Amino acid sequence: MRTVELTVDELEVHVGSTVSVTDINAGRDQTFALVTPHMAEPGIGRLSIASPVAKALLGHRVGDLVEVNTPRGLRPLMIAAIA
Repeated sequence: MRTVELTVDELEVHVGSTVSVTDINAGRDQTFALVTPHMAEPGIGRLSIASPVAKALLGHRVGDLVEVNTPRGLRPLMIAAIA
């Protein structure tokens, strides 16, 4: 049996990442853990990877400015940290 090892670039946002962002419009910092949909609890910062915010953050790095399309318009988020 062959074993396949998958690696994740720890410098990029991925499922399981905890991401700290600055909401440029609101001027506030937020931290999200990106989780599978069944583990999501937005009220405590656990976002489903199917959510618009999580989808926009996936694959990005610290320092990236990500625009999230929301019902209130574009929401620019600056990625401050990834853990």
